[in-house]
This record gives sequence, C-alpha cells and structure tokens, in this order.
Amino acid sequence: MVAPSGLVSLIGGKWTTSRLMAEDTVNHAITLGELPDVPSKTHDLKIHGYKQEESLTSLGVYGSDGDIILAMAAADKRLGVQLHPALPYIAAEVIWGVREEMARTLDDILSRRTRALFLNARAAIEMAPAVAALMAQELGASQDWIDHQLREFNDLAAKYLLP
Repeated sequence: MVAPSGLVSLIGGKWTTSRLMAEDTVNHAITLGELPDVPSKTHDLKIHGYKQEESLTSLGVYGSDGDIILAMAAADKRLGVQLHPALPYIAAEVIWGVREEMARTLDDILSRRTRALFLNARAAIEMAPAVAALMAQELGASQDWIDHQLREFNDLAAKYLLP
C-alpha cells in the first residue's frame, strides 16, 4: 500500500512469506523513490536459529538455540530434568522461554512455547506446578503469582481434557 505521502506499507502476510514480501516492498520503494536498483541480498541470509544439520531431538524446534538450551541443562543438572514422563520437555526450555522469548505466563510456556497443552492436557496440568515454580524463580515472582497462574491455566486446560 502506498500512501499519498509516498510511504510504502506492508500489512498482513505470514512468517513463511515474510522474506519475499519484504523484498517485494523494498523493490517497490526503490521504483517509487527512483533509487538505484540493486539486487536483494536477503535470499541467502540465514535467519536467527538457522542450523544446517537437522536435529532429531525435541530441541530441534529451537534450531541453533537448541545447543544453548542443552548447554544450560549440562551446566545445571536441575535444568535437564524432564518435566513430565509423557512429554519431552525439560526445565531448561522454561528458563529459555522466560529469558529469551519473553514468556510471562504459565499458559504461554505450556501452550505456545512447548505446545504441551495441545499435545497432552493432563500431562500439562500435572507439570504446571513445577513449570510455575521455575518461572516464578526466574521472574522473581511470589507464591501469589504462582497460585494465580495455576488457577488461570487449570481453568483453560480443563477445556482441553478428553472425556
């Protein structure tokens, strides 16, 4: 979209098409601004987390950051603990989510960071107290915060339980 002022705006789209949309937008701005037409260099740039070899572990979703999460778990054995036997997630993923991905709620960790709620709601409910405690320690939050997070999450998670 081009405003009367000449401002070029890009609205909408998906993560998977963002690079192409950005390139198209810059090319359009080059044309409108009558700037030198230089080929885009973004096609070969790797995004954060790029890892050439595919990981066969559950940490593969983190790309190259998976190595950092493994190092956190190696440095502190408590962070290598699996949070529930039915799911592959470890405590270091919670700490990573809080420190590096701005996760601030139990729902955020158990739904969007690990996907535990969607994969196994009962397991997510069972691991919620341990996850809340890890988050609270990292965030400097109180027992009241933990209790509130557990109430909110359990109310939400109940809707995902199969009969």
